[in-house]
Amino acid sequence: MRKDVLVHCGNAPKMEQVIDLTIALAERDAAAARLHVREDFVWNDVSHGVIADYNTLSQALSGRASVALISVANALSHGNSAMCEGTLEFDNGDILKYCMVVQFTSTAKNSLVKEMHSYFIKVKK
Repeated sequence: MRKDVLVHCGNAPKMEQVIDLTIALAERDAAAARLHVREDFVWNDVSHGVIADYNTLSQALSGRASVALISVANALSHGNSAMCEGTLEFDNGDILKYCMVVQFTSTAKNSLVKEMHSYFIKVKK
């Protein structure tokens, strides 16, 4: 999978973490994703409801299409929240715009993600 990630100051740990989590999910790498989330983590797709929790993350990711390119165009963090947005291009040619919004357990720089909301919009070819 190719990655096109924005360049930033490198001094925003939560922004780094939301980008790393988003990339791990796009790579369908549950082990890497679990490094960033708590055991009571819940991932919600705003259009479809709960996608996964900590225990079903591997299963949820294994059923997803393979991503050829992930682009992270924007990422922000403030307090105990962060977001990143960009484009996913799949091996089958589908293209989705996405936005991942996460809530961390606290404002501490090493806190884990408690909840994530995903927004996906299919781009017409």
